[in-house]
Amino acid sequence: MKKSILSGFTLVIVAFALITAGCTSQDTGSSTGTATNGALEADVIRLTGGDYGYPQPFSAFPRGPARYKVNMIFDCLLEKDEIGLIPWLAENWTVSPDGREYTFILRENVRWQDGVAFTASDVKFTFDYEKEHLPIAGGIEDGIVDRVEVVDDHTVKFVLIEPASTFLYKLSSLMIIPEHIYSTVSDPATFLAPDAVTGTGPYRLDGYNREHGSYRFVANDEFWGPKPAIKAVEFIPVSDELIAFEQGQIDFSSEISPDVMGRFADNPDIRVSSQPGVWAYEFYFNMNRRPELNDPKVRQAFAYAIDRNELVEKIQRGAGKPGNMGILPEEHIWYNPDQPEYAFDAERARTLLESAGWKDTDGDGIRERDGKKLSFTLSVGSDEVRIGEILKDRLGNVGIAIQVRALESKSRDANLKNGDFELIIAGYGGWGGDADFLRTRYTDVTSASVSSLIPQASIRGYRNDRLNALAAAEMTELDDEKRKRIVYDMQTILSEDVPTIPLFYTTRPDVWYISRYDGWMNMFDHHARTHSKLTYLERTGIAAKR
Repeated sequence: MKKSILSGFTLVIVAFALITAGCTSQDTGSSTGTATNGALEADVIRLTGGDYGYPQPFSAFPRGPARYKVNMIFDCLLEKDEIGLIPWLAENWTVSPDGREYTFILRENVRWQDGVAFTASDVKFTFDYEKEHLPIAGGIEDGIVDRVEVVDDHTVKFVLIEPASTFLYKLSSLMIIPEHIYSTVSDPATFLAPDAVTGTGPYRLDGYNREHGSYRFVANDEFWGPKPAIKAVEFIPVSDELIAFEQGQIDFSSEISPDVMGRFADNPDIRVSSQPGVWAYEFYFNMNRRPELNDPKVRQAFAYAIDRNELVEKIQRGAGKPGNMGILPEEHIWYNPDQPEYAFDAERARTLLESAGWKDTDGDGIRERDGKKLSFTLSVGSDEVRIGEILKDRLGNVGIAIQVRALESKSRDANLKNGDFELIIAGYGGWGGDADFLRTRYTDVTSASVSSLIPQASIRGYRNDRLNALAAAEMTELDDEKRKRIVYDMQTILSEDVPTIPLFYTTRPDVWYISRYDGWMNMFDHHARTHSKLTYLERTGIAAKR
């Protein structure tokens, strides 16, 4: 069964891309420029900087745009465009009838940026090396692949432990590293030498300043694929992104409030386009630390008490969509519209708390049961303090006392990972990706076997056996229609249980000068145009590779 372009979930993503194409590429502002009169080449493009670590897979930071800087240098076997997965270092592949063996034919005449030939041995080495050295940027979930075999210099075979419906999607994040360099490196996290950033990709690292958070990437003239459309991409420090954009110091911004979009209304050189709603803020419960949160009625009361539309208006100035308790955003092709909506209803929240035994017994407005108050500490990052204050007011109105605890964002992330919280808010992207993240984030079913369980990183104390059974079936179901029905059922259970609360998905505006560069594009599963490798390459070259 030959798969030269798309496979599995990716076939469905074609439809997803067609559905969302209007909202991800259509202008929402006043720009009169179009892709036909905007610049599709540039000598230098400058973007907002910030330190995200040395751009190799083991030393880049685990959050933010770090991995996408790494991806400018290092290639994967498959890549993502605005429609789905496309061949990249792999020209095509075949899948065995039992779905356990994937054989990839690699492109010939691909070289590492130091001139050494890229071969199948580099692919096998990368997989084996990452068993011992977990990459921060990229990688494949443990428990999917049994082994990788080199067939010849340009053929490599992945043998899976069991059929995995999401294997190709996960493979698109495995950045291949050079065996001739990393085979002698015992601690890649501290490997910061110049040859540590030797990839096969379209850009080379030409400069990195940790203190300033600046990067400079220059086009790799020997790149095997589509020609880079931009000769140099620079990430530079700016103190105020709006001012920097207005003064022309940077050429693109995604951090400008919708409130000020009117300042660009009369400038035909500025294009304004909304991001797809696949980046979101999520509200987490720690059911281990606070057992009263194990009651679904209490968690449902939180969902009814929080006015998510209010958050969209006050935090996003309208550039967002309220979260769904079934987790997947409306833009997702497998979004289940038939789920409880949890519209803001303070009275419904009070009724649920009352039925769960939480009453205002002493008249102070805070509910209690068995002498214990329904009072929590809500941890937020430095950028989410305003969200926390709004939630404090809304939850207080139904008798849930909240103390907002503001943390530096890295500390918040560490607390989320370690379970050091009662309630916590964090934001992240990837909500438009393969629906398997309902398994990896909300169940304790691993890919190795149905009976193999692991502790969850962030959904502390939640477990639903029906959801686990569905997750195990979803993981191995290779028929997309059957798998879609399973994912629908998973969303129904999640919306009933409310293990977390997606607060809102952001759809903030991107703005850029079309006379400087107008080739910006989204990946099908991601919100940020600047994160796409293909956004920096000539599209005619990519079309020729499809």
